[in-house]
Amino acid sequence: MKKIWTKILSGIRKVVVSDDGMPIVCDECPCDGCEPETLYDFLVDGREGSGLTKVSLIPWTGEGIGYPDGYWRLLETSDCYVYATGEIDKNGVLVGLPRYFVSEYHYMGHMLLQQGCEDEFGVIHWPASACDTFNYSKED
Repeated sequence: MKKIWTKILSGIRKVVVSDDGMPIVCDECPCDGCEPETLYDFLVDGREGSGLTKVSLIPWTGEGIGYPDGYWRLLETSDCYVYATGEIDKNGVLVGLPRYFVSEYHYMGHMLLQQGCEDEFGVIHWPASACDTFNYSKED
């Protein structure tokens, strides 16, 4: 199985390293026009009576939301857990994005809906977050 990942160095540059050990230093994402970005940043709270157990993602379900042929993920930043992921179609629709996110936490959770972009090496680049130590190729 081929693995390619990126790692932030000094907060400025990235290194793309393949299984054969070939490093490539990049100043920016070598993606074709797509820019990794956080589309929506929100909090959820599964505690009873919090009023934040269910968050609508409906505003992010139409056309023109994401970069065509990009990727999306729904990331919880406390545990760096990806709850859902999918592709962005040619019309900018986040395919498979749920209409609502319902918290299963018993505490406050910080969520990110992110757009990722694939480079010429098959690496999907995500926007910077506490969870961006490694990004794996779609072949994993």
